[in-house]
Amino acid sequence: MKSLICLLSLLVVTTVSHKPFQVIFQWNTLDVVWPSEEEQQYALTHGDYIPANNFIAGIKLWKGKMYLTLPRWRDGVPVTLGVTSATPVNRNTDPNLEAFPSWAMQKIGDCSAFQFVQSMEIDPVGRMWVIDSGRISHLSVETKTVCPPRLVILDLEKNGEVLKSYEFPQNVARHGFAHLNDIVVDHEDGGMAYISDSDREDPGIIVYSLQNNTSWKIRHDSMKAKPEAVRFMIAKALINMPFPVNGIALSPASVKDRQLYYSPLSSFHLYSMPTSVLKSNMSNIDEYVNELGRKNSQSDGMMMSATGVLYFGLLADDAVSLWDTKTSASFNTGQRVISRDHERMQWPDTFAFDEDGNFYCVTNAMQNILNNRVNASMPNYRVVRAETGMKSYQYFEDGTAPEQPVVPTSCANRISLGVAMALAVLLAVVVQ
Repeated sequence: MKSLICLLSLLVVTTVSHKPFQVIFQWNTLDVVWPSEEEQQYALTHGDYIPANNFIAGIKLWKGKMYLTLPRWRDGVPVTLGVTSATPVNRNTDPNLEAFPSWAMQKIGDCSAFQFVQSMEIDPVGRMWVIDSGRISHLSVETKTVCPPRLVILDLEKNGEVLKSYEFPQNVARHGFAHLNDIVVDHEDGGMAYISDSDREDPGIIVYSLQNNTSWKIRHDSMKAKPEAVRFMIAKALINMPFPVNGIALSPASVKDRQLYYSPLSSFHLYSMPTSVLKSNMSNIDEYVNELGRKNSQSDGMMMSATGVLYFGLLADDAVSLWDTKTSASFNTGQRVISRDHERMQWPDTFAFDEDGNFYCVTNAMQNILNNRVNASMPNYRVVRAETGMKSYQYFEDGTAPEQPVVPTSCANRISLGVAMALAVLLAVVVQ
């Protein structure tokens, strides 16, 4: 339990026009709601649960629930996708997370279950688009489990029922090497998803067509790690690892020719390209890649609001910045820091909006995870929140949502439904 003082902690803000972030949740270590105490003790004893290896990365919200990802960078992470209340219950600001949608969907080695979830997105009708890299223990010497990288769509209105599962082919996402990092969803053209693949040898933007149930990968030099940005410091901890394309953001639904914004983590530059180019699957995209300007630091996640405000973190500065694309055409002159806190804003990772116009950020001190230096006696992971009055890029500026694409029913689903209906008829006959 954390005191109310913790709950109301304010982060240092450098501008007065943007409301400050509040610390809503913070954890020293993360735990989950176990099926039983015996299973928890077994997991602790056998290394299936190692508290210091569990951290949060992705965050999304839907109808009072907060969904968080716990990527399996190291061993001992029992749940890779969890859920809890979006507001503290009984002032508890470090709640245990419930496995979502079930414990069965967390089973390591079962390729029908989630293996490594870093990010997900929720569309305006409550469908969660989950990306699973298919392999665990990225930071370990040996990768113990390799399943095909895939995209799974869950229905939050039906307790996480699986609507679709799509496996990416080898030429799109290398099995055993792909790192599906971030995802944005586009309602146009029958439904599209754009996914950053941080595969160090084959980085790129994966494009998935929901309508056609197919995918391809766009590759470009701008998506590779840049040597000048590989080394940096956070809280006196050295980061010296090349990270290619990482955070991505999509311009709002109101924009006619939407832009995808992206940046390698190991880069100081922000880039964009039209989604029409991504959808065309052309091989040479040099003339369509826009180098928008330079950031003061490396960034992880980023996100766009429905009003065209791009939010992004500044890792080496323990800060969050924004660029209002509607009021300033120049990224170089339009970007500004809205929050900086050298204690509570270490590694701003992922962003999210809720339905009420609140803006969330996960900070996870990832430098300690990478260096295996997590101190369980102090807060390490936080969810902070600020009031903005805005919604996400998936909405129109007035807050309404565009018509959403239908998730096509797969052949397997149709067969299952047919079998269920036949059994129901048979049962009715027997009862009569």
